[in-house]
Order: sequence, then C-alpha cells, then structure tokens
Amino acid sequence: MKICNFHLYLLIIMSLIISGCSTKLPYVLNPNYDQNSTRIIALLPVENKTVDDGKTSQLLRTRLFEELYFKGYPKLPLDLIDKKLESLYANGTKGSSATVAPQALKDLVGADAGLYCTIMEGRKPEKLFYAPITIAIRCELRSAQTGEIIWNAQGESTSRNFDFTHEGLERKSHEALEAVIEEVVNKVIKTLPDGPNLRG
Repeated sequence: MKICNFHLYLLIIMSLIISGCSTKLPYVLNPNYDQNSTRIIALLPVENKTVDDGKTSQLLRTRLFEELYFKGYPKLPLDLIDKKLESLYANGTKGSSATVAPQALKDLVGADAGLYCTIMEGRKPEKLFYAPITIAIRCELRSAQTGEIIWNAQGESTSRNFDFTHEGLERKSHEALEAVIEEVVNKVIKTLPDGPNLRG
C-alpha cells in the first residue's frame, strides 16, 4: 500500500514539473480579426537584428513562405514582392522592410496583409568543442487596409552542437541551422489562423 502511495506522489510531482516546464508560445490575435478580409499575405524580407551573413534571414523567409502555403494561404512569389518593393526605395538604395507601410502592399502586389518578421537572436560564436545555435523571431501581420497589427507571435529554438574538431563542429552547426529554423517557424506559424484554402 505504501508503495502505491509513493508511486502516486511521484506521478503527481512529475506532472507538476512537466506542466511547469511547458510554456505557451506568446502570441496575440486582434479581437477584430476578420478571417475573410485576410486572404493574401505578402511576406516581406526578414529583418535581422543580429550579426549575420544574410543566410539565416533567407532560409527563414523561405521556410515562412512554405509554411504560409501549408497554412492555407495562396503563394505570392517572393521575387515579385522584392521587385515591387524596389520602387519604394529612393536612388535604388535598399531600405528596411519595417519602413514599408502595409497599405502600400495592396497597390503593389494585391495583398490583404503584410507579414513582417525579425530575427531577434541568431547564431552565436563557436567556442572550443561547442557551437550553440539559438534563433528567436518575432512576426507581425499588419492589415493592408488599416495598417493595424492583426496578429503577432514570437518564438525561439535552440540546438547545442559538440565536436572535437573545428570542421566537425562547423558541419554539425550547418546541419542544425535548418532544423532550428524549421522548428521556430513551426512554433510561430501554428498560432496564425488558417488561410482561405483551409477554411473552404
């Protein structure tokens, strides 16, 4: 009888630990969000607040693009968006995506909303035998009609890589980068309401 009670107490303690460790992904959905008014999303170039070669931003944007499609939103080609955005930049100087007004996206590419994403934390410098990768992103969906934020979310994913050689560590870090990006994008996009192709 005492053994059964011990197992019961152990089960309760483990449940409390697990529930304490699982944190909900922070996201906000505007209470005035109208699914029918958001059918086409323009995914703007990803802003990067970290020191990076641009590869992470490109991989992240490509993955976001794929996940938007699987979430039920029609594909709006990234090269089309980029070409149209060039007309907004004076003297051919590329500006920040954050400065692009959501209202301009309706006329430029026929989008109902713009998805603005930022890398808040990126790859960290390699240390001896150890190369951690943490990718933290924040995304905002802004209405092309009103400019207001209708959904936003943030997420983070980490991979810890160990190896005894620099080459091995570099290879593992490269392989882990795509997995970390995929994981963090999945975390964020799962909180976005379904698109028109899934709503029917």
